[in-house]
Amino acid sequence: MLNLSAHESDVPPALVNRRDWKYFDQKLTALRVNDVESIMERGRLLSEAKDELERGSFEAMVKGHFDLGTARMYRIVATHPVISNRCHGNALPSSLRTLFELTKLPSEVLQAKLKDGSINPRTERGHVMQWRRERRGQVEVDGEEIKRPSTTEQWKAARAEIETLKAKLKSSGGSLFDLKVDGVKEIAEVIAATVPEGKASALASAIAAAVKERKRKRQAPAG
Repeated sequence: MLNLSAHESDVPPALVNRRDWKYFDQKLTALRVNDVESIMERGRLLSEAKDELERGSFEAMVKGHFDLGTARMYRIVATHPVISNRCHGNALPSSLRTLFELTKLPSEVLQAKLKDGSINPRTERGHVMQWRRERRGQVEVDGEEIKRPSTTEQWKAARAEIETLKAKLKSSGGSLFDLKVDGVKEIAEVIAATVPEGKASALASAIAAAVKERKRKRQAPAG
């Protein structure tokens, strides 16, 4: 039977069994190899240390090995659901910074690149940053990714739209739309594209009010 002193009996069990900074310091010191397995183990130890050590004690212990920013990267990598999966250990690069960059990619992208071999032990940080740049050029529509137009493509599209509007102005005698020919949707699109948002909303309300007033006047009995 375990005998505790009066003081120890007042301490919660979780704290009685809590490990001190020396334990984590020794464990981290023993991890001298910089391979994927050691990176993950450092991250796990640092996560446990952060939970168990008091604030000042944790920072002091960490600084004996690396800066707090590096410790944060270790913890993020070691707790990532895809990167920390032991099944992927042999396919990952043994670079903390590269692994940290990989955590910034969506899980489905990581899974796909692991499956096709794009992510492998030779993958470098530059490769991952390039993948992230490529993703910034994509948008998602109805759950499917489509490539976002480049600045040049957007400029060409805008110029083509301007030329179309110019032709329309010329054919309609100076008006952006022809009430006799253009549909409601076309007229609305022209207004939305050329009138400030606040004024366009006010215009929509004014049109609705005008239609309601005209209807009231038509239904009013003759005086």
